Amino acid sequence: MELAEATIAVLAENQYQELELWYPVLRFREEGADVRVVAPATDQVYASKLGYPARADLSVSEVEAGQFDAIIVPGGFSPEYLRRDPRIVDLVRKADELGVIVAAICHAGWLLASAGIISGRQATCVPVIKDDVINAGAKYVDQPVVRDGNVITSRLPGDLPEFCAEIKRALLERSPSGGPGLPAPADSPASTAALPAPAILKNRAAGPGSANYRAYAVMSEPR
Repeated sequence: MELAEATIAVLAENQYQELELWYPVLRFREEGADVRVVAPATDQVYASKLGYPARADLSVSEVEAGQFDAIIVPGGFSPEYLRRDPRIVDLVRKADELGVIVAAICHAGWLLASAGIISGRQATCVPVIKDDVINAGAKYVDQPVVRDGNVITSRLPGDLPEFCAEIKRALLERSPSGGPGLPAPADSPASTAALPAPAILKNRAAGPGSANYRAYAVMSEPR
């Protein structure tokens, strides 16, 4: 398949690592791929670890695993939020069952562990979650990028060139997904890297009197 035929999802949640989300989005859009940022909702902003805002093109409720040729999971601390959403976990699990490329970098190994798709596979990750990946049954390898079947893993932002190069190789080897088409992309996608103002991460209780807090983000006033 040519990259211009590829459909790619990049998952977003609060506290994502800036480069690990935007580098693949822009890199594969440059190649002509249809890249959509997918998140729990489209009516909210997601703040990176440093307050860089991201908005989703599609919510996870609007998509199916078979609509994509690859699903890319950025790191930072966003996988901690992604793995709490059963819809996201199910999307990643079904993508693996269908042979869709699942590519995860840094802390994204947490989501692969929750989806139960790395047991018995070689994988890498940021060193601080190595024990989690090993306990999920993976064969940990400390190298810039590891590919085992349709699962591609990488360690840190500095490994992004190798990470994206391996995703590209995997895409070129496969046939288009052939699943139901996505809605036509907007002329001006919601997932723009333009930075009108910083996003501010906040927390609120899950309910009255609850000690369970949930993160959310708001846009600050434009500079």
